[in-house]
Amino acid sequence: MQEIQPITKITNHTKQDTGAHILYIFNEINKYIGNAVSFIMEGLVKNEVVLFVDSERSIAKVKDELNSKGFQTHHFQHLIFADSSQTYLVEDQFDVNRAGMLIEMLQPYFDENYKIRTWGQVLVPQHEYILERLRTFECHSDHFIGQTGLISVCAYNGLTTPAYIQNELMKTHNYFMTDSEYSLSPLYNRDHIKFPSGEELERLRRLEKQNKELQDQNDHLTLENKLIAQNEQKVRTIIDHMPIPVIIRRDADILFLNGVAQKKFSIGNRNIAEENHLHQFFEKYDSESAVSDDKKVHQHQLSFKNGKKTYYLVKSIDMIYEGEAAILHSFVDITHEKETEKRFIRSEKLNIAGELAAGIAHELRNPLTAIKGFFSMLKTTNERKEMYYTIIEDELSRIEQISSELLTLAKPHSDNRKIHNIVQLIHEVVILLTPQANMDNIEIILQSNSKELYINCEDTKIKQVFINLIKNAMDAMNDGGNITLKINEMKEHIQVLVIDQGSGIPQEILNKIGEPFYTTKEKGTGIGLMVCFQIIESHDGTIQVDSTVDVGTTFTITLPALREA
Repeated sequence: MQEIQPITKITNHTKQDTGAHILYIFNEINKYIGNAVSFIMEGLVKNEVVLFVDSERSIAKVKDELNSKGFQTHHFQHLIFADSSQTYLVEDQFDVNRAGMLIEMLQPYFDENYKIRTWGQVLVPQHEYILERLRTFECHSDHFIGQTGLISVCAYNGLTTPAYIQNELMKTHNYFMTDSEYSLSPLYNRDHIKFPSGEELERLRRLEKQNKELQDQNDHLTLENKLIAQNEQKVRTIIDHMPIPVIIRRDADILFLNGVAQKKFSIGNRNIAEENHLHQFFEKYDSESAVSDDKKVHQHQLSFKNGKKTYYLVKSIDMIYEGEAAILHSFVDITHEKETEKRFIRSEKLNIAGELAAGIAHELRNPLTAIKGFFSMLKTTNERKEMYYTIIEDELSRIEQISSELLTLAKPHSDNRKIHNIVQLIHEVVILLTPQANMDNIEIILQSNSKELYINCEDTKIKQVFINLIKNAMDAMNDGGNITLKINEMKEHIQVLVIDQGSGIPQEILNKIGEPFYTTKEKGTGIGLMVCFQIIESHDGTIQVDSTVDVGTTFTITLPALREA
């Protein structure tokens, strides 16, 4: 059984000669054409005159539908088609006087006592006072419909007609219809049919002004969203062509990654549940970010399933991606540089070990000579031997301490950082270097207000820094003197000053200190200080150099402090 269109239900319930002013808000064009064809067919069958005002495209569809239902051209003698743009608009502006033109068009049929029905899709251009003009137009129409018993459908596109206009239109139509439903208009009142008073016109203009402001805001937001979408696309394109891995993620979910990241990290899709190396990095980054706003470059080691370890410099920034907060990580592979750094450190260790050999040999020979002498005396004396045992034990402890520090120097470096007492670390360095200092008539003085100050570090690397700095100070002190190590506790940092009484560094070359292979020594390599700067920077610290010629040089090392061990 064929479904009855809503428009047919309305016309069947309309009393003869009372007329009907129907507001039709449509959304689907196929259903719109179906209702229009039913409206026209019913009128033609009843031998009524039908005026259909719409776009040329809709008129063509209606004609095709009528032809498919058996209507021929001769049936259309009482069917009038009119173009909606020419009927309602003048120079793209809605013309309220067009209602009079339609009445003139239909007047001959009224004179011959024909029953008439009209259908018009009313165009709503966006210009000032459109609501006021529509209200006046519909009042004219409703007044004419009441006089003539006309059945008239005023169709408006629900996708382009603002809701506030639809609400106002329901006040001037006694029926309201959608594509599939109809009802009496809940807002219709004969009082609304009166031409708007000055107060009512002011209200309508306020509505239009508010709608215009909202529309401008919406247009601005639409433009902003469009620009954001374009910028995001540009970002994706740029990132995808970058030669380093780049990942954009939110929590543990990867939102975007470039081709290099897919290849380097072996990520087949954006679900990283199986990619533990990245998952662990994300967790570590989030936990550190929760207690610190520091977003600078960090070093991170990723361990892959095949056992390979790769070092990366990771730069992370907060961003908005697809309208929500996200984090962008860029990864620079520094594995080769780390290996080179390790070779430099090993080379520097060998140099230092060679330089320390003579002093250590001298320090070991003295206690060994004492031990040998006291053992000879023990064989030939009957006196009490406790004093000899104490001296022998002290000298053996001295040998053990020096040997231990020499072994520490030979210990391979790692990136396994732990909490260490920096006062103790520097004290152990002093023990190691004192033998050579004694040979050069130099005294190393350690000053600290606290015996326990803790940092998170790789102990052998930090020792390497102070070994290099103290050795450089010793090389600059040809006439002997004091090297003072001052350890100061600050609010969030620990500061260590290495102060010598050497020849000093000229101001014009002071800024070059720490550059690769730059040295002021005749047989220097320039590696030692470069390694010092790299180690301290990798521990989120700084090195500052101050020097005065013929007075001495001060190296100030600043490292992040830990409150508790």
